[in-house]
Amino acid sequence: MSRKDELLQMARLLRSQADAMSGRDAKQSFRKMADYYKHEAEKLNGRPAPEIFMRSNHGPRSTKSAA
Repeated sequence: MSRKDELLQMARLLRSQADAMSGRDAKQSFRKMADYYKHEAEKLNGRPAPEIFMRSNHGPRSTKSAA
């Protein structure tokens, strides 16, 4: 596995952990770490990372009403 692949894998794992957390501060910390690893991977060859990282900060929203 290349260095870039390792960095991207770490970013994916951190993003996954952030998505699973309920605490706002913890989510933000893990997302920042994921962004850092993604940025480091991008610096290796000057190209943006795959679109997998271009997700919104919010998960899928339910279409059910609260009634």
